[in-house]
Amino acid sequence: WEKMWMDRRSAIEPVISHLKHDHNMIRNFLKGKEGDRINAVLAAAGCNLRKLIRAFFLFLDRFTFFRAHICQISFFHN
Repeated sequence: WEKMWMDRRSAIEPVISHLKHDHNMIRNFLKGKEGDRINAVLAAAGCNLRKLIRAFFLFLDRFTFFRAHICQISFFHN
């Protein structure tokens, strides 16, 4: 059981580190335990939003490349 806990912890630590450094969680400007919770939720939401935006633009890039490639093939075959 302890080994599973340590493995899980070692998988989570890099995520927490990136949240702290990339989303400015080094210092919390909100008061109390409720402020700590709000800060953590907002940082996680920002991280997820960044992932969604990255995935959207990757999809858009691949979609436009695929569409341009199909148009080019159909142009040369006519």
